Amino acid sequence: MRQGELEFKEFEELKKQFGLLDSKLEKQRIISEGIVNGAIREKLSHIERWYKNRFSTSIIYSPIISVVFLVMYLDKGIAYWGFGLLILAVGLIEYLLNRRCYNALAIDRLSSMSMTDAQERVIDHKRLRSLTEKIMILPYIALVAWTILVASDFCFSLEVFAVTAFAMGVAAVWGYSQQKANKKHLDTVLLHIRSLRGEE
Repeated sequence: MRQGELEFKEFEELKKQFGLLDSKLEKQRIISEGIVNGAIREKLSHIERWYKNRFSTSIIYSPIISVVFLVMYLDKGIAYWGFGLLILAVGLIEYLLNRRCYNALAIDRLSSMSMTDAQERVIDHKRLRSLTEKIMILPYIALVAWTILVASDFCFSLEVFAVTAFAMGVAAVWGYSQQKANKKHLDTVLLHIRSLRGEE
């Protein structure tokens, strides 16, 4: 066999082996991207579920509770049935503010955005969430205070005050932990997007 033919065969063999290696690397890259995409979807799914639960509370449960209080206490004066209107108002305000935050984040498109666009969306979302929490402080305080008054029939009762305050405190802590978890999920999503796109 001539030297040229031997070199050509060796070259062809190297090309074949390189092709197999390249195919394996490409397959690994696709698998890795699939894993990262799966992690992104899982984190975003958690955040989306949280928002949907908040929307349900605001536009379904709040109106139902409001109507129940209005029907039960309509003949007892505004001090009682006004509580139902307050629940409705708080639910509506919370829904509108949460909807604004949700739309700003654009969960359904976040994983397909460039790193720059995704970061801008997350930053804007964090800003709106912080603003929402500040705006909702007064309505929540009013709701807690009026709940205690209605529960105690507008007569001071240490037991009723303690139980109501404890229940609402637990709810507030749980809500805060959920929002903290959402922020952590968003930070993780950004890291995954950066890893997936090879962007710094």
